[in-house]
Amino acid sequence: MYQYSWLISAIVGWIIFFMLADRFRVKYTIWGGIIISAVQLLVDAGAMHLNLYRVHSFFHIFGSSIFFTFGLVFTIGILYAQFLPVSPLLQGINILVITALFSIEELLFLKTGALEYINWNHQSSVFIDVVVLTSYTWLVSSLGLNRKLDH
Repeated sequence: MYQYSWLISAIVGWIIFFMLADRFRVKYTIWGGIIISAVQLLVDAGAMHLNLYRVHSFFHIFGSSIFFTFGLVFTIGILYAQFLPVSPLLQGINILVITALFSIEELLFLKTGALEYINWNHQSSVFIDVVVLTSYTWLVSSLGLNRKLDH
């Protein structure tokens, strides 16, 4: 079953992207997708090197599924930059909602066998997601990737 989990998540990510993305802003927000994909690869490669968890995928880069990195992470990274609220309170809520969604997806990957915890637990993943998304929110705001354009 796990053979298709990563591919299905990539397809869903790209469908959501094409439905919601502002194509005029993609040339700026694509950097958000590139940055968050690099961070995801760095975190996953380090965790797998430390034998914390294992990803089961036919196509991988640095131990992480290509379909996850360049599917869901990349597309959601772009959308996250495009739809980041200005209000710090709403940014905090945004971080919690995206963390919850990634958390649910991770549980599904565990259930299908696409992801295997070795010396890891779900609470640690939630913590890492909050830290990464908080940092990413700051980076998107600092670089102005979320600026609105006049079309």
